[in-house]
Amino acid sequence: MTISRTPDITAKQPSKPITGGETAMQRVYTYVRDCILSGRFESRDRLSEVSIATDLGVSRTPVREAFRNLAADGFIELKPHVGAMVRPWNFDELNSSFVIRADIEAQAASHAARRITKDEIDELAALCDLIEQTGNDSETPAPQSRSTLNRRLHLRILQISGLAHAERAATQLMDLAVLTMTFNQFDAEEVRRSNSDHRVLLRAFRLKDDLLAYAIMRAHILTAAGVLRERQDVTQADEKACDRSALR
Repeated sequence: MTISRTPDITAKQPSKPITGGETAMQRVYTYVRDCILSGRFESRDRLSEVSIATDLGVSRTPVREAFRNLAADGFIELKPHVGAMVRPWNFDELNSSFVIRADIEAQAASHAARRITKDEIDELAALCDLIEQTGNDSETPAPQSRSTLNRRLHLRILQISGLAHAERAATQLMDLAVLTMTFNQFDAEEVRRSNSDHRVLLRAFRLKDDLLAYAIMRAHILTAAGVLRERQDVTQADEKACDRSALR
């Protein structure tokens, strides 16, 4: 299902001063990204460069820069004669991308288990530590930070596997916006499950157990897809309930 909606969105929150080392571009990026993740900006909503610049108290230059970065990360689309628009999410396509990733990365994990070195295992373990620390740090924007670190972990395993074609194919499917949106759906139990998967994967690497590495990686990615699909089913059910209530 693709959600479609095309009103022009303006920021309606009061302007806040830029603090610490945060740049104006980073502030706009974070604001728009968080509005998309929270559902305040919905699929196909048009984003007004002028309105966001005015309401956040910045010039249009950092807004344009933020839009380019948001587009590169997959959160929005920049269309000629239209401008910035929140990316339309087709959940059937998202689910199929997870299934393809699961097959590719499971094979890569299996190959990595057979050739990984102790130093590479230590490197992956350090990344797992960072992912877990990010999830426990209330001052960190966890979904974005976790997704970035998780992407690094998965990319490193692909590199270690030595399967260049697998690395290229999986990288194209590792959309930062999709990963961030997925992590944004995780509750505490799902975060713990994801962290545990990473640790079992490390154990498989230490044991050089290619079958275990294959099984854990495939289940890890498909479970994340299931979380996203489950949340979407709940959202659709809520929307139908609201529609029925409105007709009464």
